[in-house]
Amino acid sequence: MNTLTAEQTLQVTRRFKAPRERVFAFFSSAESIQQWFGCGPPNVIECSADFRVGGSYRFSSYNPETAQGAVAVGEYLEITPPSKIVHSWKWEDDEDWVGIESLVTFEFRAIGDETELHLTHTGFPSEDSCQKHTYGWNGCVEKLEALLNGAPVPAIKPCS
Repeated sequence: MNTLTAEQTLQVTRRFKAPRERVFAFFSSAESIQQWFGCGPPNVIECSADFRVGGSYRFSSYNPETAQGAVAVGEYLEITPPSKIVHSWKWEDDEDWVGIESLVTFEFRAIGDETELHLTHTGFPSEDSCQKHTYGWNGCVEKLEALLNGAPVPAIKPCS
């Protein structure tokens, strides 16, 4: 389920057939994040994550269709294992993001042996940016679901 509000906030909710600790673990290291981050084929070419409050992350991705790269950066603001992660978010070298830093919140709710992930991303520079991130985050969540299920990562059209 996706929700988009007038304040340029996106929300994605997905239920996984995996325990909360296992789902949370996919967010806690660069090696794990690199497996599911980015829409399109696995195209993260560099990933670093200092997974602690005050630590930073940097995800470099490449779109083979457009031959363009993009770098997302931010700081971990809250980490409450295994229930919540909050970090800032911005794109480097993107004029639309000059002076803009958005906020991403992941909440992990245990439902028996399953986990409900609730992702909220706020503070976009435009409605268009919010729509593109909705597509991107949904692609990430689909890839994460495949990894959790031991299935091949789905072929998702790259973000544009």
